[in-house]
Amino acid sequence: MLQSIHKTLLVIFCCCFFQNLFAQDTLELIEIEAPKKNLFKKKGLYDTKIEERFNIRGFTQLNIFEESLIDFWKSDDNNCINSQLLKSSQKDILSINWNSDQSNCEWVGFGFGWDSWQSKDLGYVSDTLAVELIVRSKNNEEFTNLPWAFCIEDYSGGQAWAGYNQSYLKSEAITKNWTKVQIPLSEFPFKKNDVDVSNVKQLMIQTFATGSIELYSIKLVPCAEKKKKSIEAKLKEIAIDGNLSDWSDAEFRSIKNNLFATSYSSESVNFAFKVIDDSPRQNNHKEDRLWIGDAIEIAFSTNHQSAEDRNYLLLSDQHIGINCGNKPYIWNWKKNEPLTEAKLSFQNTTNGYSLEISIPYSAFRNFTPKRGDVLDLEIAIDFNEGEHRKEQLRWNSGDKEGFHLSPALWGELILN
Repeated sequence: MLQSIHKTLLVIFCCCFFQNLFAQDTLELIEIEAPKKNLFKKKGLYDTKIEERFNIRGFTQLNIFEESLIDFWKSDDNNCINSQLLKSSQKDILSINWNSDQSNCEWVGFGFGWDSWQSKDLGYVSDTLAVELIVRSKNNEEFTNLPWAFCIEDYSGGQAWAGYNQSYLKSEAITKNWTKVQIPLSEFPFKKNDVDVSNVKQLMIQTFATGSIELYSIKLVPCAEKKKKSIEAKLKEIAIDGNLSDWSDAEFRSIKNNLFATSYSSESVNFAFKVIDDSPRQNNHKEDRLWIGDAIEIAFSTNHQSAEDRNYLLLSDQHIGINCGNKPYIWNWKKNEPLTEAKLSFQNTTNGYSLEISIPYSAFRNFTPKRGDVLDLEIAIDFNEGEHRKEQLRWNSGDKEGFHLSPALWGELILN
């Protein structure tokens, strides 16, 4: 009897064991097969493909003004500024008229919160995008100066302003035909003014003087242009005699048809100029006032590790002037004294004059150049009219004033 009971229990145990074993195998199969259910995706009968927004490096909030004025505002007084959305068969156009010279017009301007005032992160595209305005004049007027200042403001109230520069204009003038104006985002001093470019609120535009214009669109577009112009200086020996035959293989840069090039040697940095002037070499001014007559100004840095966006001068920043009159001399504005170590030579040409100058490194403190260095550089050419300066042409800073105090306005000198 006892033996029979043991056999019965053994049969029951084996049945339970194998039942559990097969049950476990069945669960394992279900777990393996379950992911196959995810290979199929539900799709409605009338589902359509969602079109992705156009983007640049992933940034999609590109349209500041297209046709809608939902995100648009302007200063309140219509006597100072008024706007109108002009309906056309092709596209709505924004017309702006302003008169900021009136005594009751304290701040005149307008702005766009764009993309329904959502926060915009410009941090990763600020070096590759520009604000592009497509504009045209009204009443068949032509002009090159747009008396506006542009501001990017963040949601904490931080503001970075950039004044209009003629170099932003992509044609000879603003006319009755549509013309592009592009302001690189790199022109806005975000870092200097502690603007949070990851939390941008709006674009503001302040108007000055009087004028009227029509806007086709305002967008953020790719900007391939470098913020700074550049020139290469080759390592070579130069004879300072006014004859520019030594410079036949040099890279000349133009400043409104006037040319300059630069090179360097083991002992000096050298410059060559070809200046066009109907009444050349007129300068009777003395010492640091040489800028009033025919002159050339050279500003550069001897410290390639200094911050290039600074608006102040370091001890390593140089500002040198050349009196191009009949009694020429070289002036060091930093030391407020003549730069007697430098060499200088002129030759008259059929339409002006040529000039060579060599400045020894001994004139500067702790400056030993080497190939690959990138220095800041700006060149200005002064033209006189009687006892006054008629015009100053600048290489990188264009029509921006005060280059001699702001290396942020200078271009680049690359030692090759």
